[in-house]
Amino acid sequence: MDDALVADLREETADALRAVGTYDHEGYRVRYLREDVETALDGDDLDAIREAAVLDTLERDYYERLFSTAGAFEATVRQFERALVVEVPTGDGEGVLASVDRDLDGSIRAVVDRCLAVRE
Repeated sequence: MDDALVADLREETADALRAVGTYDHEGYRVRYLREDVETALDGDDLDAIREAAVLDTLERDYYERLFSTAGAFEATVRQFERALVVEVPTGDGEGVLASVDRDLDGSIRAVVDRCLAVRE
């Protein structure tokens, strides 16, 4: 994957894009960090985020069984006071994380769709 995802997300979200990263069992690759977010995070924060994301992808099959009438599990969206975080598993223990400002002037579904395109 190249940084086309970052360009797509920037087109969709403009200045509301906070962060984009990919992760797997080995580590976390930061693809984009807005300056204010970058100053607030350190390597330990990113490691903890990756670890939590990897564990979340391992529960994908469970959620698909639990919500069997809903179809395939595609993404998790977490809402915080200042941000929305989209997590899209692309395989066992790997995926994409994207964060946008909570007051995004656009569709969070469009953000999810752009992240889902990575799997194709």
